[in-house]
Amino acid sequence: MHEKLTPMRKHTILIGLCMSFTLFQFSLSAQDSLARQKFLKDSIEKEMDSVFNDAGFFKPKSFWLANINYLSNNVYLGRKDSVPSPYFTASVGYYDKSGFFVNASASYLTKPGQERIDLATIDGGYSLIKTKFEGLITISKYIFSSESYNVRSEIEGSANIFVAYDFGFIKPTLQGTLNFGDNTDFAAGLGLEHTFYAAQKNLTITPTFDANASTQNYYNNYYKIRRYSVRRPILKAVRLQRLLNEISISGYVENPGEFKILDYEWSIPVTYSVKRFTFSFSPSYTVPTNAAVVDVTIVSARLGTRTKERGKEQLTNSFFFITGVSYSF
Repeated sequence: MHEKLTPMRKHTILIGLCMSFTLFQFSLSAQDSLARQKFLKDSIEKEMDSVFNDAGFFKPKSFWLANINYLSNNVYLGRKDSVPSPYFTASVGYYDKSGFFVNASASYLTKPGQERIDLATIDGGYSLIKTKFEGLITISKYIFSSESYNVRSEIEGSANIFVAYDFGFIKPTLQGTLNFGDNTDFAAGLGLEHTFYAAQKNLTITPTFDANASTQNYYNNYYKIRRYSVRRPILKAVRLQRLLNEISISGYVENPGEFKILDYEWSIPVTYSVKRFTFSFSPSYTVPTNAAVVDVTIVSARLGTRTKERGKEQLTNSFFFITGVSYSF
């Protein structure tokens, strides 16, 4: 199953936000990144047998896959919290030869003073891999810590479809997502990628570009519930004032149901396979667009004042990476 790769076994595991995943999102594999579907799809394809049947399908074999990775900062659709959220994520999944699979993961937040299991994820789905076409349907359940300040922390689950067609010189990808919470969000991603090979195809380098669009009900709920929570890491003086009910802060995003492009992402996933192990490193750079208009209300019980502020969020470009190792058995 791990002999010399044939041209039809060109893909290895891609770890990378995301992700969702990643994750994912990265994972993920980036357990929170939009590369999460690619991670699952390529994990399946990597284990396919090199022999085809008369219909041109892979002859798959069932397998287990264990993975551990590190995400330097959670970024989703170009958005991130003002406090970094680096994760260590461990996952294990079973991939049946019929195409059905199930995967579970846990993400540990490593920010000093915030150490905890911040997210647990359960995925289930179905994959279809042919000579040129790749498809994947995934249903995911997310369980965030009540103290999480992840920008996705008000998303309870998602349904995702990923499709790709390899033209040889380029591979377009299309991803559609429904994110479930108090209100359902619609997201879509369009990508282009091409894989280069070395070391008898054990080494892969895949420059990738993605443009992502979505509604932002999840982001509005993050502002209302998480962004200004007394549980998040904030200045001690402000925390004390709020714990004493001297001040309260609330915020919301205007027109969160508007569907628009939110970011452009560039990444270069690199993987190296040694027998049943695959080592991965994926640096990413994201340029967010269409800053949200945010309304913030500050109420001071001690002073008896109520202040409202309205303005666009301050968006900044982000560089982050995910690195890890997986083992199939």
